[in-house]
Amino acid sequence: MHTFDYIVVGGGLAGLYTAYLLSDKGSIGLLAKTSLIDSNSYMAQGGMAAVTDINDSRHAHLLDTLEAGRGLCNEEAVRLLTEEAPDRIAELIELGMKFDLENGHLALGLEGGHNHKRILHAGGDATGRLVTSFITELILKEGKVSILEHHTATDLILGDSGCRGVWCYDEANHLIAPLFASAVVLATGGAAAIYNPTTNPSTSVGDGLALAYEQGAELMDLEFIQFHPTALYIPNNSSFLVSEAVRGEGAHLLDHTGNRFMLTRHKLAELAPRDVVAREIFYTMQESKMPYVTLSLKHLDPVHIAERFPTITQYCRRNGLDLSSEIPVAPAAHYTVGGIKVDRNGLSSIGRLYAVGEVAATGVMGANRLASNSLIECLVFGKRIADHIHNQPLPTPDTSALQQPFTLDSMQMELELKTKGESMMRVLGNTMMQNVGIVRKGEALNEGIRKIEDSLKELEPFKDTSFHGRLLYKRHQVALIITKAALLREESRGGHYRQDYPETLSPQKAYHTIIKENSITHQSV
Repeated sequence: MHTFDYIVVGGGLAGLYTAYLLSDKGSIGLLAKTSLIDSNSYMAQGGMAAVTDINDSRHAHLLDTLEAGRGLCNEEAVRLLTEEAPDRIAELIELGMKFDLENGHLALGLEGGHNHKRILHAGGDATGRLVTSFITELILKEGKVSILEHHTATDLILGDSGCRGVWCYDEANHLIAPLFASAVVLATGGAAAIYNPTTNPSTSVGDGLALAYEQGAELMDLEFIQFHPTALYIPNNSSFLVSEAVRGEGAHLLDHTGNRFMLTRHKLAELAPRDVVAREIFYTMQESKMPYVTLSLKHLDPVHIAERFPTITQYCRRNGLDLSSEIPVAPAAHYTVGGIKVDRNGLSSIGRLYAVGEVAATGVMGANRLASNSLIECLVFGKRIADHIHNQPLPTPDTSALQQPFTLDSMQMELELKTKGESMMRVLGNTMMQNVGIVRKGEALNEGIRKIEDSLKELEPFKDTSFHGRLLYKRHQVALIITKAALLREESRGGHYRQDYPETLSPQKAYHTIIKENSITHQSV
């Protein structure tokens, strides 16, 4: 049993930055399921969207975000993001973070959905790794945060005043113990890795969503899954993201005949919002019966491309491909747009339980995330959470006795269930992509629900007697929630496209999907 002032669950940028800001106010326990490099933040090639150019404006950034969000953004939340983003960038630079420069000024890139160059990068296409590593170094240097790698939060602990801690599984010692705190921040990332293919690490399987959902927190808009249009297509290999910024530099998408098909599909061509590009690639692949389209950079300066995208260039070379020529790409599940419903300070519907980053639904993303808004959202709302916690008279941690939520099986049985789980997650990933993918329809969604419910029945005996059985059950539960939410939204909007309901409801009829305690309801925007 351990007691902290605050617990942060998740070791990506959102969790690290929030923990860093909280660390001068009390003791922090930061839990990471694996290591700190296994996060979407660490792998992120895209940059941070923030207005730093005098010829750009925060209002323009707001308008681009609202446009991408397809009528479901909370305008106040978007305003907070776009107004506060430049300050967060300035603070990072003051702390010593080095962003890429051009002629002595911040180098700014253009990505899909943006009408102005405002994307900051670090190390070309290594922004996520460099900024995450930078915050990690700050934390380690100050030594105020207890980093617990290979520790998994399995259940929330609730009390009269809200969340008072988490149950934690210690993988090395095969034991479960309670961790108590005055407040808990979930920064566990999204759920896109329950799909196959996906650009996400295997850790992004909705564990934070499940933690909050089973304790009665409100979730919102989980049907909106963003599929990245251009993941490198290599048969029998995990998907590797080819950044939006590659198209921002002028790369073209070609069909199997060499035709630049996006020119006739959208006014912004390859720089159309991600949902449009992903869907058009999907249709093009269906028409050609090919599992990929071609991303062509043959017309661009190869030296500049190698310098601008060193990580992608090296990965392509290791796989016998040349980024400066042509590479095969296909869409892959990338980002969970919905999440735990939170207010402007990151507070969930459960007292003392906060959420930040991809696991949270702040209202910024709406129905479709604008490129490079995710990393900056981590900073803006991480700061807001830290400020809110600092200004709240939180109670001292309640360490009263409680009952362990499940038993641990033997190490041998846990290993067997882990192996079984890997197989079941592959099946689930295929089901999600086939039945709840880029283009959806009622019949396929109902079939997906039946398949997932059959798996849940199979897992029922293990959810209270095994660590891996419990996690596996919860991950299927998250998949079921996503699928049911997709079935109930009988329209097409943003990252949710229904072939049987291709029209978008009028602005007056727009609604959010609210998920709580086995019910899904609609809430007007």
